[in-house]
Amino acid sequence: MAMSKFALSMVTVLLAVSAQAPGSHAGDSISLTRPDPDMRARALRAIPPHDQPGQGNPEPITPEGVDSAIDRRIRSLFDRAADPATQRVTVASAEKAGVGYFSDHFREIDRDETGSLDFAEVKAFFDAQSPIARPAPTGIQIIR
Repeated sequence: MAMSKFALSMVTVLLAVSAQAPGSHAGDSISLTRPDPDMRARALRAIPPHDQPGQGNPEPITPEGVDSAIDRRIRSLFDRAADPATQRVTVASAEKAGVGYFSDHFREIDRDETGSLDFAEVKAFFDAQSPIARPAPTGIQIIR
């Protein structure tokens, strides 16, 4: 049985490549087994219940808690957009900070039409948008 030059060269190349390949290790194989029937029960035991001592009980959701969280978020956005020197927000600083809502509603928020926003204006705007009823202020209100 005579081998053609092509077949002989192919066998030679394959032998050379297989000789350079790293040997297989026990870690290279995959063993397929049936899933452990107790795995789900063990996984569920690993998740602690919510009311376990030491974890603390989550704070109940109240209108005051939601209001406080919203106020912190408004302050955070304002501080991000405000110029540190003046503590005021302009359209440019709001856009630069990525607070598009301020720049999109700038004219509505800027009640005193100064071209910049202070925190009181921003908070008043968002308070007016809030669906949470706020208690009436107890101090004296001056109307100009």
